Amino acid sequence: MAFDYSAATPILKEVYLPALQELLNNATPLLASMEKEITPVEGGNFVISIHRSRNNAAAIGRAEGGTLPTAGQQGFVRAIVPIKQLYSRINVSGKAIAATRSNKGAFLRALEAEMKYVMIDTKKGLNRQLNGDGTGALAYWTGADDTTPATVDDDLGNGTTQLGVGAVTCDLIDASDYATVLGNGIVVTRGAVSTASTSISWTGTVAGSADGDFLVLDDTLGNEMTGLQAVVSDANPKLLSGGLHGLTVASYPDWKAIVLGDDTAKVDLSFPLIQQLVSRVVSESAIDESDLKMFHCHPAMCDTYVKLCQDERVFYNVMKLDGGWEAVTYNGKPLVADTQCRRNAIFAITPSSLSLMQMAPLDFMDKDGSVFYRISGGDADAYGATAFIYQEVGCKARNQNGLLKGLNEVWS
Repeated sequence: MAFDYSAATPILKEVYLPALQELLNNATPLLASMEKEITPVEGGNFVISIHRSRNNAAAIGRAEGGTLPTAGQQGFVRAIVPIKQLYSRINVSGKAIAATRSNKGAFLRALEAEMKYVMIDTKKGLNRQLNGDGTGALAYWTGADDTTPATVDDDLGNGTTQLGVGAVTCDLIDASDYATVLGNGIVVTRGAVSTASTSISWTGTVAGSADGDFLVLDDTLGNEMTGLQAVVSDANPKLLSGGLHGLTVASYPDWKAIVLGDDTAKVDLSFPLIQQLVSRVVSESAIDESDLKMFHCHPAMCDTYVKLCQDERVFYNVMKLDGGWEAVTYNGKPLVADTQCRRNAIFAITPSSLSLMQMAPLDFMDKDGSVFYRISGGDADAYGATAFIYQEVGCKARNQNGLLKGLNEVWS
């Protein structure tokens, strides 16, 4: 009998290619943009002074000899931005460290890999929060499902969610009050993703769920940053009944962004709609069109804009952005695609009106002289490290930003 491949299998070596291959999208466009607008702060809460009203006794006409107008005054308010504390942790066993100490034994050194990738994951998490509405919602229930499995979406009828591959511990929050926990510490695993929904399974107990209830990471409700969907809005943030930075829309009706469109009645994107958004922002705020530097949207909406240009036979440029991203343009302004941005919408952003109020930049804790610490006080053969950042999004003028929502997309 010939000595064939099957016979040779027991003596063949496994040959590994030299480079680790990446399946994850690690792009963080919104974070990269906002990191250009960091305001270092110290002390307690961050306070922004805002000029919101004029002296009404200005340019008042009177007849000759008439009584002069009553004096008026300027109007000022204080916006108060509280700090948020955000953390990331790693835990690596001593045996894993020893087994991966060189290229001979592993593609990556365990400790170095965990430290490198937890920083990448932290930035991805920060980018998610900056794109969010402050609730930390990862996915939304599509019906009353108290037993596994179930289907979720983005609350807009799209299968796009913020759930990643693998199991994650979450809380299910009641959308009727944004407070009641309907499923505490359930372990959720994402399944198949379709155009309109994503399937999930979980272990744990869920009770009283309904359409619109949402998943957040375990014990994070109210502790994440207030993102773009909460700031560029004409309403108070969902978790802040006292209003964004302590200013309610009811008491300060000019403390809101320019919002056009309706998510319940979607329309096709058009150039007049985009220009109307720009013109409304400029006419109702203290900026001119040159201050509005960028548009922000999901890749599905970016593709929709490209199709619009092609259908209307309008030429568009491609702009190279800091960080290596490329973006199509409208009137010379980039339309930045971000996979963590909400669907069916375009944000018009004035970067100078927003800032990351930062008390401590992203770093590993090392105040005791070492980044690493023994797990369980030294009773376990493992080492840990904790990264931290103290910051929150601060808005100086909500009306310098706009949102065009309720748009059909080419992906759906």
